[in-house]
Amino acid sequence: MILVPEKNGANNARNAESPNGEPSQKRVRRAAGRISWGAGFALAILSLVSVVAISRQSGEQLKDATRAVTRTREVLEKLGEISVRLSEVESAARSFAISGKQSHLNPFYTAAQAVPAEMDELKLLLRDDPSRLQSVTEIGPVIARHLKVMKDMVELGNRNLFRGFGQRGLTDEGNTLMEQIRAAFNPVEKGQRAQLEREQKVVAAKAERVTLISLAGSILAGVVVLACGACALSAMHGRGKAEEKLDRLLGAIPDALVIVNAEGKIVGSNGQTEKLFGYSDRELQGASMALLVPERFRQPLRQYYAAYFSQRGGPIPATTMELCGLHKDGREFPVEVGTKPLAAEKGLVLTSAIRDITGRKQVEQQVSRLNKELALRAVELEAANKELEAFSYSVSHDLRSPLQNIDSFSQILMEDYANRLDSDGRDYVQRLRGSCLHMQDIIEALLALSNMMRHELLVDHFDLSALANAVAADLKQKNPDRLVDWVIAEGLAVEGDAQLLRVVLENLFGNAWKFTANHPRARIEFGALPQSNGARTYFVRDDGAGFDMAHAGNLFKPFKRLHDQSEFRGTGIGLATAQRVIERHRGKIWAEGVVNHGATFCFTLKDGAGAANGENHDPAEPK
Repeated sequence: MILVPEKNGANNARNAESPNGEPSQKRVRRAAGRISWGAGFALAILSLVSVVAISRQSGEQLKDATRAVTRTREVLEKLGEISVRLSEVESAARSFAISGKQSHLNPFYTAAQAVPAEMDELKLLLRDDPSRLQSVTEIGPVIARHLKVMKDMVELGNRNLFRGFGQRGLTDEGNTLMEQIRAAFNPVEKGQRAQLEREQKVVAAKAERVTLISLAGSILAGVVVLACGACALSAMHGRGKAEEKLDRLLGAIPDALVIVNAEGKIVGSNGQTEKLFGYSDRELQGASMALLVPERFRQPLRQYYAAYFSQRGGPIPATTMELCGLHKDGREFPVEVGTKPLAAEKGLVLTSAIRDITGRKQVEQQVSRLNKELALRAVELEAANKELEAFSYSVSHDLRSPLQNIDSFSQILMEDYANRLDSDGRDYVQRLRGSCLHMQDIIEALLALSNMMRHELLVDHFDLSALANAVAADLKQKNPDRLVDWVIAEGLAVEGDAQLLRVVLENLFGNAWKFTANHPRARIEFGALPQSNGARTYFVRDDGAGFDMAHAGNLFKPFKRLHDQSEFRGTGIGLATAQRVIERHRGKIWAEGVVNHGATFCFTLKDGAGAANGENHDPAEPK
């Protein structure tokens, strides 16, 4: 009888220990969960603040890069304006000095007075670029001298002395000064264009970075907001002070947050909502969500929320939309609304995180405006090139008829009136005919250049070595008595326009043929050498007259010749034409030479052109 109570007492003691142990373990787990959640929330808020800071910094960097692009464009435009002004000064001064018409003086004085002020503006734009500022400053006295020479020309015109006194000297000095000015401006312009290209790439990269950062921030903010909303609603079910804790939680969120029920009414909001829209929490409670958007967006917003509550079964995804918010004072501003459904005690509700995206929209508009400006500049440049091409073709074509008349009448003079002309007269007529023939060659070259620029690029795979051999054969056939060792590499296959690349070889081979004419036995080579990227550099080398590398910059400019016409005839268009063809193939062309020791012309085609077609070759044995 005594053992039974003892047994029951032992069981009661064990039963008493179990209830005391289980609540203790639950409290530990709950405390650990709160610590983990708090740490995760703090980390998310810190990440969001970092994203906001980085986004702001990136926006400032984008603005700085955009300002740099604008400044570089202004420098290029100012350089062009100064060059145009100087050309106007020279044209008006010469026109007045020759014709004596007073109508030419107004453009002269207007342009001459504008040049110093525009030079000052150019120096101000280049104040942060010491090297280019120094170049512009050093050319200032030359520009001043050019203006002085043009004024002297106008003074001679006023006194009707231009033709009789100083005409050649002033004209030659003006041309020399303009060459010096262009030579000083060209490096500045090239440097600015290269800088503009780099700055535009920087703007595009920074714009993309701003967009990515903003997107990341939106996603992170949405995750934080939705997570906070879910945790807050979950806490409301289990605690008596859930409303107070929810208010504190929502107040810590950087975006405006509203909770909307199935009727489209606002049942909760945070402090950021009042800062963003101007309405207090009391004013928003029970108000329609449409209160926060302009009239034109209210019907789409109602449909947006109704679509959530009309769904039945399955998970409902979170969505994001952009529209305009409406402040209490009537001011509109762009916002991004991220919405996620949550199951609450009284049914489904929607939590909407609302972010002011004014800054992001301004950046997007700025980038869009910059892209439109770039596109417009490209269209203007293309139109200018087409106009220049049409002008060149028209002028070249229209000059043919008067030149043919001059040549015909000169021939009549030589044939029918030779007995009436003395030796000097016949020499003058012969020179006149020679000049006509030279002008005819120039016109033909200009027409060829114009036709080449209009020619559609027909890319095909072909044997460049065979083409080179054909061009060399044509030259040998024209002058079979010349002793020339041709060294042409075999097996050079390329992708390009065969017709246009034949023009390149004809000009380069023709140059080599012409400038080795004084050698009793010449050597002309054609081959290719490998580049580091696996492509090839093609070259044409001769042992002829060569050239001074100090003047290499003029080689590919139209009508710029490094040798006197009496020594080597030519139009001055061939190398310019070859350069245009190579540029159309996205390649480069350059030259190296030594006086009386020959020249080497090198060119590449587009990246990788011909790299996969056979080997790179040095020239083969002479043919």
